[in-house]
Amino acid sequence: MQWLTVIQYGVVYGLVLSVLFTVAVFAGAAVSRDFLLNDYPPAVQERYGRPKSARGKRVAVLVAVFVWGVCGIPLMTSAMVGLSGALSGGLAFLPAAVCAALVFATLSVYDLIVLDWIILVGLRPRLLILPGTEGMPEYGDMGFHLGAALKGSPLIIVVGLVTGGLTTLFAEVL
Repeated sequence: MQWLTVIQYGVVYGLVLSVLFTVAVFAGAAVSRDFLLNDYPPAVQERYGRPKSARGKRVAVLVAVFVWGVCGIPLMTSAMVGLSGALSGGLAFLPAAVCAALVFATLSVYDLIVLDWIILVGLRPRLLILPGTEGMPEYGDMGFHLGAALKGSPLIIVVGLVTGGLTTLFAEVL
């Protein structure tokens, strides 16, 4: 087993998905600043003082469809096909699961470090700051973002297991 190849595929495809995710976040914020309302610290949500707008809800759905349906699934499929060709003997469950988990782990770490900590906490671009909440110290709460990332981390294992299982199933059927 060429584990270095598995790791390279997982990280590279994860970075590609991360860049597309970043584009989607900024595009979504340009259309509706409140589309990520539930991802802000509670004090920020409270000061903002209103629920997510109908437009924000629509944008959140469109961004999710773009990230996961238009980008995520095709990228994961491409990663599995490419990895299958790169490994001698084809692609089995374990390398497929590890590669998929690495794609999602890379996205999660990128989201935390680049989007949350560097961009939102550090740079605080106006586009990502909710109107009426400018200058709130809660935007600088790195622990809040770490906690959110840790809550989502079990999905890394789920994505790996599901993708590994589907890859193995499709390999047997095809």
